[in-house]
Amino acid sequence: CCSVVSTPQMMITDNIMAGTYPNFVAAIDGLAKEKGILGFYTGWFPGLAGKIPSYALTWMFFQELKRSHKRFFKRDPLDVENSIMGCAASAATVCMMIPMDTIKTRLVTQMNYPDLVPYKGIADAAVRITREEGVVAFYRGLAPRLVSVVPMIGIQFGVYEYMKKVMLARNGGSALGKRALSETRKIEEISMEVAADDDQPFPAPISCKKDPSQPICKKKKFSRI
Repeated sequence: CCSVVSTPQMMITDNIMAGTYPNFVAAIDGLAKEKGILGFYTGWFPGLAGKIPSYALTWMFFQELKRSHKRFFKRDPLDVENSIMGCAASAATVCMMIPMDTIKTRLVTQMNYPDLVPYKGIADAAVRITREEGVVAFYRGLAPRLVSVVPMIGIQFGVYEYMKKVMLARNGGSALGKRALSETRKIEEISMEVAADDDQPFPAPISCKKDPSQPICKKKKFSRI
């Protein structure tokens, strides 16, 4: 759903950066005159094919870095550490997804080069770039891509984790907030146990005989056998 809004923005931005149009107004006018409303969605599928895996990979890398940090340091990461791990996660994702980003950019901006044979799609662009320019062509934009994306994602994850802690602490005084905070911590502890010990993937069940103070023991009376 977000791509309905983000794709036209991507088309306008990429074409301005490629020099197809001099400014924002000219880009809107040019895209609308050449292909109508469809002109703003020419790069929809390539953009979507790049964004969905990028978001998934970045989140996966960040969560894995958090788990590794907690296993090694035996504590939750600091705010600045969350930002650093966000930078590392986004850098890894960019290095993996830059070929797809290059293909997307070529497809979106190829109208700027009318003398060249246009690409027919993602597969055709990938084959022709490899054959005509070599694999290194996919990584020419790696440095500027890293500079533009890595700090942004690092700040994003740092702020996200900070605000999550603030909201949990703010709601900590209520019964619902305490329950949510407790359940969040238990889930994190269980996930750490699963990752660290394959022989005991789940924590031992609660024993009401050993610890009758547990909430679950108060809700249900257990008869002695």
